[in-house]
Order: sequence, then C-alpha cells, then structure tokens
Amino acid sequence: MRSRHSSLMLLALASLALSPGCGDDGVSATADGTDGSTDDEVGETTTSGEDTSDTSTEGSTTEAETETETDSSEDTTTGGPATPLQAGVAMRPLHYPVGISLAGYGGRVGGINTAWSGLFWGTKGFYSYPTIKAMVLDDGEGDRVILMKTPMMSGESGVTDAVAAKYMELYGEDIAGRVIWGGTHSHHAHGRYWRLPDIFGAVGADTADEEVIDLIATEFAMTIKEAADAMGDAEFGWTTLDDWDPDDKVYGDRRGENDPTYGKDPRLTVLGLRRPDGTPLAALFNFAMHGISVAYENELLSEDAPGAVELAFEEYFFEQTGEPIFGLFSQAGAGDASPRGGFLGHDPATQRMEMIGTVASPVIFDAYQNLDWTDDPDIDVASRRVDLTYEKFGYHRNGEFSGELFDLLPIDYTWGGWQCTGVAGDNDPNTSMEGLPKQCIPVDTLLIGNDVPHAEVHQTYLSVAKVGSMVISTIPGEPNYSLVKYARDEFAALMDQEGIPVGPEGLELMVWGYSQDHLLYFSAPDDWYQGGYEAEMSLWGPFGGSFMVDTTTAVLADMLAGQAGDVVLVEESPSLASPGGFTPRAYEFSQNVGEVVGQVDPERQRTEVARFRFGGGDPSIGAPNVRLQVDDGEGFVDVPHPAGFAGMAYDNSRAAMITRYDPDPAPNGQVLSGREHEWYVDWEVPADWPAGTYRFVASGPWWNASEVVDYEAVGLPFAVTQHQSAALTANLSDASTLNLTLILDEPEYVEDGSTPEQGWILHDAWHGPGEGIHVRAPLSLQFTVDGALQPEVYAAEYDAEADLYVFDFGQTGIDANASVEVEAWLAEDLEPAVVGAPVSGP
Repeated sequence: MRSRHSSLMLLALASLALSPGCGDDGVSATADGTDGSTDDEVGETTTSGEDTSDTSTEGSTTEAETETETDSSEDTTTGGPATPLQAGVAMRPLHYPVGISLAGYGGRVGGINTAWSGLFWGTKGFYSYPTIKAMVLDDGEGDRVILMKTPMMSGESGVTDAVAAKYMELYGEDIAGRVIWGGTHSHHAHGRYWRLPDIFGAVGADTADEEVIDLIATEFAMTIKEAADAMGDAEFGWTTLDDWDPDDKVYGDRRGENDPTYGKDPRLTVLGLRRPDGTPLAALFNFAMHGISVAYENELLSEDAPGAVELAFEEYFFEQTGEPIFGLFSQAGAGDASPRGGFLGHDPATQRMEMIGTVASPVIFDAYQNLDWTDDPDIDVASRRVDLTYEKFGYHRNGEFSGELFDLLPIDYTWGGWQCTGVAGDNDPNTSMEGLPKQCIPVDTLLIGNDVPHAEVHQTYLSVAKVGSMVISTIPGEPNYSLVKYARDEFAALMDQEGIPVGPEGLELMVWGYSQDHLLYFSAPDDWYQGGYEAEMSLWGPFGGSFMVDTTTAVLADMLAGQAGDVVLVEESPSLASPGGFTPRAYEFSQNVGEVVGQVDPERQRTEVARFRFGGGDPSIGAPNVRLQVDDGEGFVDVPHPAGFAGMAYDNSRAAMITRYDPDPAPNGQVLSGREHEWYVDWEVPADWPAGTYRFVASGPWWNASEVVDYEAVGLPFAVTQHQSAALTANLSDASTLNLTLILDEPEYVEDGSTPEQGWILHDAWHGPGEGIHVRAPLSLQFTVDGALQPEVYAAEYDAEADLYVFDFGQTGIDANASVEVEAWLAEDLEPAVVGAPVSGP
C-alpha cells in the first residue's frame, strides 16, 4: 500500500542537503530570515538550575514557508506588509516524558509505576510523536487569534490560563483570551493536567501534577512563539462539506439511546492558510471522531485515529503537490462518534487508524484545493470565564435537575449531579426523563473535603472568534452531535435575525469541541433526557450544554453589534483555581548513553521488523529521535521525511516505527541517581520500500550529572530485500497487453502484552487481509525470451481501476507465442530485489 513512501525517496535523494539531520531544536524561520531563537526561550525547570532550553523537543516550520517568507513578507514599494493578514504556523512534538500516565479511560490502575505516573499505569513508549501545532493570525489592526491543536484528551481551563501566564513569563506578551485550543481527544495522551480532587483521578485523567501542567503549558507557549516568529503575508480560506463520509468508513454514530433523532455529526470543516504565492502553510480540519481505536490496555503515547488523519493528510498532500503542509485536527461533536476504518476487515487498531487517514486525506485535500482565499479577513475574538450555577441553568424554576435521595428525600442538585439515571437506556424517543425525578450522585458529595464552588466544576471558559466569514465557537468537554446541531440552529436563527446569509456569502459556524475546558459530556436537552452513558457522564444535567451554546451565541451577537468590548477575556468572577507550586523532578544520569545494545539483523525482508536498541537519556529530559539513513552510493544520508518537512528525516515521529523505553533497573516510581536508560525502536519495513542498504541513527538529550548534552548512537548497516513470499504473476490478455500482480503475504499480527511487535502497519489499503498485500509501486521489467535475457528495461505503472499493472507488451516487439519470462523489481530499488515469473496467455 505504501507507494507514497518509495515514490518519494529517490526523488528527494538528489536534494538531501535539505535534510541534514534532526534540525535545530525549537527553531522556526522568521519573516526576516533569522532562526528566531532568543535568549529567554526557557524550557522546563531542572533541579540544578541549568537552562535546558529546548533540549528535549523539536520545533518545525515547513520548508516551503522558510523559503518564501523573505520574499512575501514585505511590499518593497512601501516597506510594509504586502497583505493585511499576517500569519505563521509551527509544530512541536510532545513526546516526553515517557512514563507519564494516560488520560481518557478510567481505572487504568496497576501496571508500570514510574516517576511520572499517579494512580494509573505509566507509559513505556510512543507510537509516533504526539504533536502541538499552532496557527497565529493577525489582521494588522491589533486583532490576533491563535488556533492551537494539541494531542491532549481535551482542553482544560487551568491549562488555558497557564499557557497565557507562561507566555507572559517567557515573552512578556499578554495573549490571555486570544488562544483557542483543543485536544484531539486521544485516550492515549498525557494525563495529570486536570486539577480535580484525587478522588476523581480514577475517572479518566489521573491525579493532577503541577509539574506536568507547567511542562505542558511551557511547550504550548513555545509552540505559539515559534508560530508568531514565523509571521508573514498570508491568505485564509474555509469550506464545509456535509455527509462527506456517508458509508461510515472514517467515523460513525456510537450512541443508540438518541436514535433515530440523532446520528453522527455529518460535517467536515476545513480552514486553510497559505502564502500569497500559493505556498501552503496549514489546514485545520474539524469533524467528530473519538480517539479510541487503540484499546484501553495500551501503554504507548498515541494520538490514535485523529493523529493518524494528520499524518496521512500531510504525507498525501506532499505526495500530490511536492509541498509540505501542517495538518491540524480539531474535534466537533465527537461525544457520540467513534472511529471506524475496519470496512475491509482489518482487525489491528493501528491498521484501522491508517485506513481512516487513507480515506479522509483525499477528501480534505480536495477541499483545501478548492478553497476561496482572502488576504484581508477581519479578526475578532472574545473569551469569557463564566460561573456555573443551578439558578443560571434555570433549574430553580423548572425542577429539571432534581431527584429523590434514596427514593425518599427530595433533593436539588445545586452543585451538579453525576451518573444520573431515571429511565431505561433504549432507542425509544418516548422514553424520557423529562419531568421525572433524576437519580444522581450530588457533586458536592463527591467533593468531600473541598469547598464549593470548585474551580474545575463551577466555572468554565468559553471563546468565540471571527476570522473573515468564519465564526469559531468553543464548547468545553465532550459535546454530542445533538448539541452541535443545536449550536448550528441557534447560529442560523441569529443570522436570520441579523439579516446575514449562512454560508460563503455571509457567515458560517465551526463548533470546536473539547476546547478551552473540560466538563465531561454535554448534550441538547432532549438528547440528555434519553439517558444512557453520555447522559450519565454529565455534571450539569439537561441544560448544561444548551447554556454553553446560548452563552457563546450571545457573545457572537455582541461581537456582530460591536458591543463585545476591547477586553478580550472578560471574567464574570475571578478564577477560583489556585495553581500550586512544585519541586522539579531530578534528572537521572545515563549509564550507557550512546551504546548500541542491539543491532538490526544484517538482512530484513519487506514487511519484517527491524529492531534497533541503544542507550539514551532520561525520558524526563526528552525522548530519542531515531532516523533512517540510506547508502546512496556515496555514503549514508538521511531518508527524506515523508511529508517533506525541512530539516527532518524519515524517523520515529511517524507511524511506521514504535519507540519503547526499557531501562535497567526497571521503573519503580522513584528517581534514581542513574540507570541504564535503554531505548529501542521497531520499524516494520513497508511492502513497497526500496531495496538497499540502510542504518539507524539515534540522537537525543541526556544528563551527564552536570548539564544536559546530546548523544548519538549509530547502528550497523543492514539490507532491505524482497520478502520470500513475494509472488509475481504475468498474464497476456492479448498479444500486446501484459497484466501483472506482485503480492506479498500479510504478516501475522503479534503483540507483546498490549504493545504491537509485528503486523501493525497497513501495507495495503485496497484489499482485505485475506487477499495478500498488492504492491502498487512502479516496477522495472526485464524479459527473457527463449532463454536469452533481453537488454532493455521497461517501466510498468499500476492501474488502480484495473487493480493490477497493465503493461504495453507490444512495445517490446517480443513474439507473444515465444517462451517468455519476466523479472520485476521496484523501480526505486537501489539494489534491485528481483522476482520472476513465466509469461502466460493469451
């Protein structure tokens, strides 16, 4: 399936000077051509007081952006910007600290106990880098908005505040209220960032840790700064597509209690950003899909299906255009939408995730290619800290959030209620809790020993931004489609009231769920009354969600009327949150740093796994970068990055590799003075990977007992060859047409505990696992006629419609009735891996 990998390799080998290694950490190109580094870009705190600025992360802008900013950022006749809109983008990995426990699923107790885990088990590696991506847009008139995608389970107001505070601390600029960020809602990303009482930790986010919150806020702030430093002339566009996944190949409805009234959120919204000369910068795509492809038992950091869409889109875009772009996933009404991807029968979750990305990417790409662009959108943003009270929701008037304690004593859920029941969970719309007593656990009872109101339950953070004709409205927590539909309906009603069309000729709404704050599930009232899991996992009853939408709709109305005011963040009451201090964890000395502990076998066949094991650094400092190099005949050079990112190689940031941490002694919850920080990476060789000689190079930061420095571990060469199961068929359909197939066996899926060890890659997205892997990469062909090898070598391209290689045999001049054999190898093989077959027919 992975023809995009091999088709890019040799094309880029001629320009490998663009990819010398891993790139400078935390550096982005700026409009004046400098590297954007400053002396005050401080990374995480260390116990020794050393400045480890950016030693543990990598920042990136696109190569195309770097090349064009000095050309487009100024009008040479005026000395000012050529376009009113100024924008920049940046990407930063959040691949540390491995060992952190995961948010998303409750009850992940037991397992690995690390210095970074709480109640839940710690992680032991990652499946591709989790990433932070930021878009900074400025209309040149002092109005700026920052759109930031993160790999987190959700937004959270404590982190929202911490990012603004950290940005002020590091860079002296107030961005409070201007940052709109959300989580992809992976259930396999960093936990410990939600300041709930410890009793709530087991619900799904683990216990709060102030150092984790500070670490996350610092990385978010630094990503925003990199994007701001990359500002230049830009154009903005958007579009919406409804019913874009009619067969549920990407995502589907998971909530039966509200059937048939509500299905899945059917809308895809795409926001694009580019330079005036057409150079792409970023595409933000908004649709609804839970990040739950990977199972509860997983112990690897992963962005799950939403991250898989980003990876696939970036690679697909580069394959189609030769230009890099950042893909940013933002959630919509995903509270009741699950990932799919199994329509051809692929069972491993990792394969289904790749299938989701494979299906979604062309749709997003086509939407981006057909955007209408503007270089002069007006920008406005307003954020509100809102108190949440029983009276505000109107429950004191209608009694719709009341019940009977022990079925005897009347009770109002004044401070919220959880696990509410009252009707049987079914898909009968006539089965409703409306007007009936609700059986809930009072939230103030759960908050034993904690004062009410509580910052994480009784306040929330809402934002509305307008960029040209696109309105972005946030919803905290996990909105169901019913609530997103309610938001769109209320928006349409407001537009009708204002006499503004909905759509390209007027204004359109994008609802960003899981953003700014986390307050569990929200539904429209009629949906909540149906009961079931999504209603039970809600804190504020039937009107909690509609209150959020009504509030943001009112903010938008004020914005349109020019009454939103000049203060971006307006607080109904000051934040109740009380961020705590922390003593930073110490770093551990690396006792075997730079040692190659396990070499790759001298030969690896396609679809086999190559394992490279080495001594690295303490995961508290950062995870290793492991890149693949190829011998191009003049020495080893980096294999180019499959999405075309400048200064980056084909490495463990992508899904083809899994990175694991295996220290000695094993993690025991303690910080030691030192240990052997051993890491290893598994690479499943794609079925269409060019044959040749390769090696791994690992690099990263480590603590030498006095400062953080970099290490490098270089592996021995190994050969990539054709798999022994590869079978070539060659049949003449007529005297001038030769049909060929090249098929490999599907590798068996193997796990070590919960971690894939073999068979996790989707090698063929067009055939089920029982049909074998059909290679689609271009082939080179050479014929033997009556025992004599012919000197000519021919090219054969895959015909997707025919689902095989269709070769013009007539061009060879070979008699179709002769005894003919054909040898085939991938056209991009550096060392041809030949498979032969007799030519049969016609």
